[in-house]
Amino acid sequence: NIRSVKDISTIVPNLFIPDYGSKLISSAYIRGIGSRINSPAVGLYVNNVPYLDKSAFDFDFIDIASIEVLKGPQGTLYGRNTMAGLVNIKTLSPLEKQGSKIKLSFGNYNLWGVAATTSQKLTDDFAFSINARYRQDDGYFKNEYTRQNSGSTRSGGGRVQLDWRVNRHWKLSFSGDYEGSDQQGYPYAGYDKTLKKTGSISYNDEASYRRDIFTSGLSVQYLHDRFIFTSTTGYQFLDDDMHLDQDFTPRAIFTLQQKQKMHAVSQEFAVKSHKGKRWEWVGGLFGFYQQTHTDGPVDFRQDGIDLLITKQTNDQLAALKQNPALAGMPDITIDIDNRNLYIDGIYKTPTYGAAAFGQATLNRIFIDGLSATVGLRIDYEHTRIYHHTHATEDLTGRANVTINMGNRPPMSIQQPFILPLGIDGKESMNTIELSPKFEVKYAIGNKSFVYASATRGYRSGGYNFQMFSNLIQSQIRSSMISELMKNMGGGGNGGRPAPSRSTAGMPAFENTTDVNQAISYKPEHSWNYEIGGRSQLIDHHLFADISLFYIDCHDQQIAAVSGYGRITKNSGRTASYGLEASLRATPTNRLLLSATYGYTHATFQEYNDGKNDYKNNFVPFAPAHTLALSGAYTLPLDKETDLTFDLQYLGRGKIYWTEANDAAQNFYGLVNASIILSGKYADLKLWGKNLLNQHYQAFYFETMNAENLSTPNSFVQCGRPITFGADITIKF
Repeated sequence: NIRSVKDISTIVPNLFIPDYGSKLISSAYIRGIGSRINSPAVGLYVNNVPYLDKSAFDFDFIDIASIEVLKGPQGTLYGRNTMAGLVNIKTLSPLEKQGSKIKLSFGNYNLWGVAATTSQKLTDDFAFSINARYRQDDGYFKNEYTRQNSGSTRSGGGRVQLDWRVNRHWKLSFSGDYEGSDQQGYPYAGYDKTLKKTGSISYNDEASYRRDIFTSGLSVQYLHDRFIFTSTTGYQFLDDDMHLDQDFTPRAIFTLQQKQKMHAVSQEFAVKSHKGKRWEWVGGLFGFYQQTHTDGPVDFRQDGIDLLITKQTNDQLAALKQNPALAGMPDITIDIDNRNLYIDGIYKTPTYGAAAFGQATLNRIFIDGLSATVGLRIDYEHTRIYHHTHATEDLTGRANVTINMGNRPPMSIQQPFILPLGIDGKESMNTIELSPKFEVKYAIGNKSFVYASATRGYRSGGYNFQMFSNLIQSQIRSSMISELMKNMGGGGNGGRPAPSRSTAGMPAFENTTDVNQAISYKPEHSWNYEIGGRSQLIDHHLFADISLFYIDCHDQQIAAVSGYGRITKNSGRTASYGLEASLRATPTNRLLLSATYGYTHATFQEYNDGKNDYKNNFVPFAPAHTLALSGAYTLPLDKETDLTFDLQYLGRGKIYWTEANDAAQNFYGLVNASIILSGKYADLKLWGKNLLNQHYQAFYFETMNAENLSTPNSFVQCGRPITFGADITIKF
């Protein structure tokens, strides 16, 4: 039941990919390092083609040959945004496996799907595979306000792969994959973190996500007697559209839409030596270009205007009057005429980069089995943003000014205002990064080895689109107050009092805010120190792995609530240490047992956000423990028929959700099982997940509370309840 990248979470120790939201969201964490939004910290490669944007990470698996998870910084060979690790996926080659099959899937919550694939050789050296897939479910939760299902998913696509051995030196491989998906609703329920009580899913506005994605890759390999040359060209196109009821309540406060169109091209040339030589080496060049066009409008509805504009501005005006320097200031309140305020945001973010890398290993240093590896990569990256944020219509209303006339009755004046709103400009950043690697390894025969390594990784900086809504809101209040103060003077102002010196020169918003500083976040860097080993304890029957690590991370990028959404900001310094261990046993050819365990202790060493000091608090989204226990027993029924029983226990926690460590999910475990009847022409699989119907939080977040800005609203997405179904595969 590994259907997407999210399903490998916890099976691999210290890997956490929470399953929440939509296919847009693939938040991957390894050893306490990860990313909820913007630049990923865990990279993804499919057939050596990098997926540059994590909006594309969550796709439906089909014809997967292997999934490899490399932990710790992989920047020396793979570059940017692999500072926590890398998920490396390989698909089946049609040159190695041929045949056709049709798979039908059924399950509760109206789950059903169909997948068909064929892989054929046209000659001994040329083969192709074609597959198509479709899958849907009705979601696992319900929106109590609309009485409709929340989280339903429809997805479908197809894939083609061509492999050609031109001759004994040249090999070419081409692949193209398309997937379209449509998801309705985000099952975010209100949560009282004081009482630790989950409420209902209840919001009024549209919440959906639609995505079309196409990925292609061309790999060329030249095999020489002394070296291997490879060229890998990748292209990815993504077109998506997200609608979000950003307040997640029944009130009409504000909604968010995000539409992206992305084109990404990558090219790598690499030359490496053959294995088994005393000197083993690899070197190459890499370049990429990524162009993303994002439309991100925010629509303030009537409740949002009343609470976030009218009320906030009136509160700020009342606070100004408390200033002793403004003792003579009249009483001022405002009324807004707009029924809604549509803030449109158009952002173009071209990014390009280039890298050169090399790595060399010297084997048999002094004695057999001892080797040392040194590697270095230099990356240059240029990121630019062209931003245009503006209200589609002016903000209009009137100020109600009450002037105290001493012994006479107060005089009331209504002063209309018209405020155009907008922020335009362009920002850019350039970075040069070095990613070194050092490793010493000692092989004990051909069954065991131990190693020690030190590697450096980084994650790219960037820009927060959602900050522009906050900047527009600040512009509204500041510009309005400046306008009112400016017009409260004498000489043609209807006898209104002259402004005091402290208010007459009140600066406008645009002159006091550094937009680049407000929207940008810096790259994140880490050093990973690790020792470990692997051993085949009993020939072909017992395998063991263990590793210990320590990570020193600077400027860690943290997703934080800021105004109307979540942004990325740098936290200072964090430290993470822990271990990973796994054991795999095959007592007989019929029985496979495995156990993996990961422990991570990740804390802030330096992090003060200006209001709170989070030093020594645990880093959010870093499970302290991950545990996977599994067993599979295969019973042969005849020469062509087997019956396999599979049982799995997956555990993780404790997971802190906030920097303040005031909300958390304790350790919990899920039980999965399957029974597979496999024959020559057909397979039948009965499966179940979360069979004990364990209740747990898959995700928690906080967002602005429009009714009380001092206390954010809390929401959770609960984990999937018990699910079960059947897969029928026909082979021919």
